[in-house]
Amino acid sequence: MAKKINKRFHAWILFALAVLLLAAAWLMKSFPVLIFAALSPLFAISDQAKEQPSPWYRFELILIASAAGLWAAASFSASALVPVLLQAIAFTLVFVAYVFAHKNLGPKLGKFTVIFFWLGLEYLALKLPWAAQVHYLANALVLKAEWYRWTIYTGYLGVSLWILVANLLFYFSLFRPEGFSALFFGAAVVVVLAPLFYSLQTAGAAITSTTMLEFYTTTSTSLPEKYLQRGEWVARTAAWVSVLILMLAFVKNYTRKK
Repeated sequence: MAKKINKRFHAWILFALAVLLLAAAWLMKSFPVLIFAALSPLFAISDQAKEQPSPWYRFELILIASAAGLWAAASFSASALVPVLLQAIAFTLVFVAYVFAHKNLGPKLGKFTVIFFWLGLEYLALKLPWAAQVHYLANALVLKAEWYRWTIYTGYLGVSLWILVANLLFYFSLFRPEGFSALFFGAAVVVVLAPLFYSLQTAGAAITSTTMLEFYTTTSTSLPEKYLQRGEWVARTAAWVSVLILMLAFVKNYTRKK
């Protein structure tokens, strides 16, 4: 059964689905619900990559799909092609890092590692001079700040975490070799809707991209006190966990070769 399902979801089908969902998600900023599932085919493509001896197998599909989505986010501007390609390469390396770590640390290293690496990379981007030009995953919801008023507790990149967890659950429900899982599908729906409903019942303003960039690129003290105390602590924690995982993977790879 597993072989049949794997054959059904060929890499090129997953690639086409990812391109369609990512482009649509970034273009539909007035109702960006597709972003909660748009990355799930890329998780499935990385499954095929980790089963091959080549470290770059199928990653070109992830790269092109990511670039297509980011270019849509940039309204298909020709002047944005180079920055879009560079960022697509960076986020493709998230999946490369996951496959590398998985091969060296074993199958117990789950797909959640991708989330650590992704958030860690977004946090690193905040430290760069061109932080304002980066398309953070959370920016797909830029017109829906009322959906994430809870970011006063998590930071703006908590939205990226929200999106990534939903995508991981949709991957588990739709694209694993074991077939469709109603349990994971239900969990994905709950993960999407619960924070949204909580936010709609919550008073106060959300931490937005503008707030985040002001905090990390200026010395402003007029921001919410809770945010001033912690900043993007979710993404910062993910960055440190990512470093630890990669260090362990490199050590394991080095000792195995010796």
